[in-house]
Amino acid sequence: MAITRSRLVGRGSYSKVYSGRRGDGQEVALKVISEKVKSEYVLRFLPREIVIVKQLNHPNVARVYRVYQLEREQSTVLETEFCANGDLLDKIKKNHHLSENEARPVFRQLIEALKYLESQEIVHRDLKCENIFLDANDNVKLGDFGFSRVLKKGEKSDTFCGSKVYVAPEILRARRYEGNAVDIWSSGIVLYIMVTGVMPYDERNMKKMVERQLTHKIRFPTSPEVSNTVRQLLYAILHPEPKSRISYNDMIEHDWLKDTPYRMNKDDDFKALLPTPDAEKMQVPNSIEDAPLI
Repeated sequence: MAITRSRLVGRGSYSKVYSGRRGDGQEVALKVISEKVKSEYVLRFLPREIVIVKQLNHPNVARVYRVYQLEREQSTVLETEFCANGDLLDKIKKNHHLSENEARPVFRQLIEALKYLESQEIVHRDLKCENIFLDANDNVKLGDFGFSRVLKKGEKSDTFCGSKVYVAPEILRARRYEGNAVDIWSSGIVLYIMVTGVMPYDERNMKKMVERQLTHKIRFPTSPEVSNTVRQLLYAILHPEPKSRISYNDMIEHDWLKDTPYRMNKDDDFKALLPTPDAEKMQVPNSIEDAPLI
């Protein structure tokens, strides 16, 4: 089935994202990654991303329908679920911030996505508002797994990944890290930005930022007013010691979130991921229009 690529809807450091439409009318997003420049991402992270996205299957994770290569363009394409309402940062900017009542269901769905990754021993490592997408019903769809990896129990990594203002202090200090504690930290930054509309730390002076993180100090703006319960949750998430950070299950039971049941917004038509071929068996179309639907 042919796919028509249309407008550019976003771009990242290594990719461009287009909207597209299948022959059956379904709208999709096409993440096109150029392999002309053999960057560390293309050589090291992209093969890992392809393996990981094929196995993901959760209603709050953006679905990847298939992965294929465009030989003529020297590109890899990830054909994914189209998220009509853009990303979380867009939503925050439109309203300057989210009320706590608006933020709760978004954060609850995000935690479900992160719990799922934890169950699969996957660490996202680039969690930020720009990588949290929203479908037409404002359901969370976590995406962009370019820096994710499987990190089994006891395994450690020392790779610097993510945007500085979102990453955990152990990463900024070039310490080895394990488990999902770095994603827990980043989820706290996302929550802070949702309810305040501003960043919690000033990244212009990295040394001072890390010092403030390590002393467990969090400043809150005078406006909008932030409740004591969400402040308490943020302090529990943004703990400088990875092993002392609150778990996902304890976040759900926290006073700020415990009365927000997990649910998908109406009209969500979540389905299991379509099967994708193994990389070595992948057909190599010359254009998106030539690509067979798998």
